[in-house]
Amino acid sequence: MEKKIFAFALSFCLSAGAFAQSTSTYTPISSTDSDVVAVTNDNNLKLNSDYLKWQSQYEEVGNEINDVAAQIDQETAKRGYPKKKTVKQKIALVEQYIQLLEYERDNPTVFPMDLDKGKINRKIAQWQEHLDGLNRLVKKI
Repeated sequence: MEKKIFAFALSFCLSAGAFAQSTSTYTPISSTDSDVVAVTNDNNLKLNSDYLKWQSQYEEVGNEINDVAAQIDQETAKRGYPKKKTVKQKIALVEQYIQLLEYERDNPTVFPMDLDKGKINRKIAQWQEHLDGLNRLVKKI
């Protein structure tokens, strides 16, 4: 019986010791660390001015494209084809959208360093194909 209690106590001590050794030594970064604050504030200033301006334009143009696409769908459902004016409006918006994507790709100081330029180039290519299709559609209307 004593051997069982001793073995249990020994295993408990060993396992408690293992838990004590596996504790983390992570020290959280506080907002009072001067070097962290300086870098973060500098990056936030860049993001807040240029990036946020770009982001608001990007979202605005994207929403306008969606609105015009819905209008084109309504016109097509009603008349069988969209109005030329509406298609030209979408062409102008898609051109703006492509310019915003190119700005994102070509300005690494405004955007994060880990930006996937291949993905952006694929988006540009897809929107360029869409633009080509819209231009062909305008000529047919």
